[in-house]
Amino acid sequence: MEISNQVQIASNKSTLERPPIFILGVPRSGTTLLRMMIDSHPELMCGPEAPWITNQQLDWAPSLRSLTLFLTRNEWGAVKAFQGVEQDLIYQLMANFIDEIMSASARSHGKIQWAEKTPRNIITLPFLYRLFPHAKFVHIYRDGRDVALSTIGKWKTIPISDKKVKNNYKNALKRWVDWNQKFWKDAKKVSLNYISVRYEDLVTSPQVEIGKLLEFLEVAWSDKVLEPHGVEHDIVTMKGEGMQTFYNRNSIDTASLYRWKKELNWLQKRSTKGIAEETLLKLGYEPTK
Repeated sequence: MEISNQVQIASNKSTLERPPIFILGVPRSGTTLLRMMIDSHPELMCGPEAPWITNQQLDWAPSLRSLTLFLTRNEWGAVKAFQGVEQDLIYQLMANFIDEIMSASARSHGKIQWAEKTPRNIITLPFLYRLFPHAKFVHIYRDGRDVALSTIGKWKTIPISDKKVKNNYKNALKRWVDWNQKFWKDAKKVSLNYISVRYEDLVTSPQVEIGKLLEFLEVAWSDKVLEPHGVEHDIVTMKGEGMQTFYNRNSIDTASLYRWKKELNWLQKRSTKGIAEETLLKLGYEPTK
């Protein structure tokens, strides 16, 4: 029997030897700026967001995470329905699939290591860690009051866990607390090797902070990381809030620091004290007054 039109699959020699990098952070915490700075490095590729990796079916994008959970847990999935198929095989195949795609993109740019930045990944750390246990993880955080103020008015609703809620200051602040706390809990559970980047320090002393980050990533210094606006980046759309802010500023600046001191009203201050004060103080931010 002759079989024609067979698809030839390239070997995994196209993947890169360096471990992947994942940037995690609550939306409006400076993830886009950090992505652009990393992507400006001659050796590092950090492309557009990839909701197809971990998206929890709240939006239009299907995800490999959802498929993985189906294949490993559902009675019709490969693990339960087919003898000899183990969970580890499914996770390895998914990791290889992602790595092949990201490596191909990195190589097309002449880069030797890839990074990924999708804010919602901060609540899917266990999945990412199982896929890439040797990856480098970067957690960026920002004053929750500024995050909440920067969030309201941008979208009608925002995702929290497996549902969407009205986008207001209280819900945005609660998400900031919940998502960061989940990250810390998950990171501790797996003894995660990660570095934290404080947004306020990043924009105030970018050379110092990026220097620490590159040292953690074991990547040589490059002045290009301090000039991300002068480098061409892969962009899907300019409609995203982070992307608009990045290009409207046209430089790394401190314009967005501590907005809450001027903009919070008394009701928002009261909500802050009840929802986020403990977390804010834990991160070294000043009390709400």
